[in-house]
Amino acid sequence: MFRIIQFKIPAAQFEKLIEDQPTTTRRFYDKAGDLARIDGFYVSLPMSTTSAQFFECEQYLRSLVGDPPHLIDDVTATFSLLRTRAPKDYDYSYVITVGTMPGEFGEERLVAIPKRSVEYQSGRYSSGMYTPIDCR
Repeated sequence: MFRIIQFKIPAAQFEKLIEDQPTTTRRFYDKAGDLARIDGFYVSLPMSTTSAQFFECEQYLRSLVGDPPHLIDDVTATFSLLRTRAPKDYDYSYVITVGTMPGEFGEERLVAIPKRSVEYQSGRYSSGMYTPIDCR
């Protein structure tokens, strides 16, 4: 089963890692995307636990802090899972591709979309005749 997560690292801890292990910290930062500083934490963009990005970030964190589960915030409940044939070009930046599969009429994708944006993103897909299917 997949989850949508964000890495959430206490700011003081992350800033110390930048001083102590700058190369590995930079690699994590580059792979995690734009880290935002929120309420005393550095928070990554949401990502699927099925993605290469997740596995690479997790490995960098393991080398920095050991086992990182305490640094993972599960945000799956704030996302909806949809199936679409729409090309990736139809995705806005908040869409997370969970996986792809061959379909009867071409490649299909499973995408996670923040619940607040499902209607808007679905309209974008439908504008190209790629009406998505809710996978609840």
